[in-house]
Amino acid sequence: MKNLFRKIILFWNQERSLNVVLVILALYIFVFVPLLSINRWGQILIRITYSLLLVAAILSVARNKKYVYLIGFWAVLSLIINWFEEFEKTQAVLFAQDVGAIFFNLCFAAVLLVKTFSGGEITYHRILGAIIVMLVTGLIFSYAFHAIYLLEGKNSFNNIADADLKEFIYFSFTTLTTVGYGDITPVAPLARSFANLETLIGQLYPAILIARLVSMEFEASSKKKNSQ
Repeated sequence: MKNLFRKIILFWNQERSLNVVLVILALYIFVFVPLLSINRWGQILIRITYSLLLVAAILSVARNKKYVYLIGFWAVLSLIINWFEEFEKTQAVLFAQDVGAIFFNLCFAAVLLVKTFSGGEITYHRILGAIIVMLVTGLIFSYAFHAIYLLEGKNSFNNIADADLKEFIYFSFTTLTTVGYGDITPVAPLARSFANLETLIGQLYPAILIARLVSMEFEASSKKKNSQ
């Protein structure tokens, strides 16, 4: 039992633990929320998946205590509200869930960006971290648009009839990738501002990311040559 526990700790202390985070995140965004929110059992599975995502995010940064404290606070708060929502689906609870999720994902994305752009060689797991940040960014805006919908009402977006999160995830990622099908459009001024901001991030992030990673790889290769 002790050996198993040590292996688990060792796994989460390594960068390859990001593989697990990416799988859970992708399942949550692209499979469970869009396809399983139509019935109660599907919603429970979505909540379980979200809870696993919170736990995985904390464990993936467990080597650094200050990161654990930063992410852990918002993760625990978001986890409590997420399950409380199962029994109390008021607008206030839904809005609190959005706010908690936004701050948790912002902190998690910031930690991953720090780790991704820290000095050293460019590895597969750094690139993986950058991909996770992109997905988390789309999720942050999904919750932001959902919160705006709760505050402004149905007139804040065209062609969104209810407050189902899957609608806002779909809109967020079509905006982030600048696809813009036009089937859902923001109407409220705040929603439009966030949509513009997300589009800007969707264009600049990959360009800046690639340029920075190439620069870091060039610097690491130059240091290796000079040391030989």
